[in-house]
Amino acid sequence: MNAINTENGETKTILLVEDEESHAEMVRRVFEDGSPDWLIHHVSTISDAIKWLELNRESPPTLVISDYRLPDGNGLELAKNAQNPDEVGFPLIILTGMGSEKLAVQSIKSGAMDYIVKGGEEMRQLPRIAVHVIREWDLIMERKESEEELKNFINDLEKSNSNLEAFMDNISNDLEISLSSIQDFSKMLTEKYADKLDETALDYLKNVKTATEKA
Repeated sequence: MNAINTENGETKTILLVEDEESHAEMVRRVFEDGSPDWLIHHVSTISDAIKWLELNRESPPTLVISDYRLPDGNGLELAKNAQNPDEVGFPLIILTGMGSEKLAVQSIKSGAMDYIVKGGEEMRQLPRIAVHVIREWDLIMERKESEEELKNFINDLEKSNSNLEAFMDNISNDLEISLSSIQDFSKMLTEKYADKLDETALDYLKNVKTATEKA
């Protein structure tokens, strides 16, 4: 089998959930033949897979490949009722001993990113399929990150607008108070000193009153 590019020789971690040792060995072999850059951790049950994922929460696997039928459940239980891949938390490929269109549809609807029949040609192409799935996953994560950044930007913008509105309200209130004070002083000066002011001064006070009313 030709060597497979796993993105600049970076080691990819695979959690393989398979209860039949012969099938697990077959999966190991096809990956080893394709590239040395795969690190496979093998467990035999759903419960062991969940424990492994919990222990490695800070550094989740690059990919999870799980048999559908397992001693304590089925591989789709790892998706935890997800409706799309990003809700699963990692890219998931389901393996099954016999093909079923119904199961294939169920796998995809449950958040798995691919479905492979063990005895088919796809099994020998599993490393290439894995690389494709990982690339798709990376695109999903990039899109999710972009959507989150956009959401945060909109929230920040709305917060800024809210702060600006509050700032303008404060300015408006301060200005209203200042203008009201000017009106009061102008009125007081006019009433108290009308007989002592000439026509020009009275016109000035009248203009002040008019200007503050317009403002």
